[in-house]
Amino acid sequence: LEWMQCVVWGLLGSSCCLIQLGANLLATMNVAQIGCTGFNKVLGPIRPQLRAATGAYMVAYWLWTLSRPAARRRLGRLVVTTVIFLALTFLPEVLVLSGGPALAPPTGDAQVVVLQVDGMGCEACQSHVKGVLDRSGGVIASSVDFNTGRAEVYVAKGWGNFNMSAVSEQLEYDGYMIDIISDIPHTNSPTNSPTNAPTDSPVTSSSSNTEL
Repeated sequence: LEWMQCVVWGLLGSSCCLIQLGANLLATMNVAQIGCTGFNKVLGPIRPQLRAATGAYMVAYWLWTLSRPAARRRLGRLVVTTVIFLALTFLPEVLVLSGGPALAPPTGDAQVVVLQVDGMGCEACQSHVKGVLDRSGGVIASSVDFNTGRAEVYVAKGWGNFNMSAVSEQLEYDGYMIDIISDIPHTNSPTNSPTNAPTDSPVTSSSSNTEL
């Protein structure tokens, strides 16, 4: 019962972030595409109050445990449950601070793709979308904000295996809606410039105007 209470309070303190991570794992394994579970949309606005309540619970739990006669024997369990509680409570911040490795070599000459990703409701959704972007070929880095739904993808210039269509299809398959705001300009196709076309203006020869 103590372990269950610790897990429940930890989940409430993180707006059930672990449950969203489980949904992301199912999507990665192609078991089920749930998308955003929506817990943070309900619990997110009151996350500070929930964390204050869960913190008060842990303080009371410590005081109650230490006041019992067999406190030393229960101290190890108390430490373990506290670590689990803190890990679950601050899991959203851990996800935000952690980032995936780039698949393209670092370069300052990068092109930026701007996306609007609808359907993200918490840090776990943000982490999932960022993971899909960072695992795409040619991506140096990405920046995702679930609050605004904006994602910026930095792609190495000339790295030809970046496929925006595949990225969009994967995210939509995982339950998110994608709108490409700014894509990489395609400059490989030749342009019909007026300077390359033959001119239709008549050319007068100096020899035709001279009379013998």
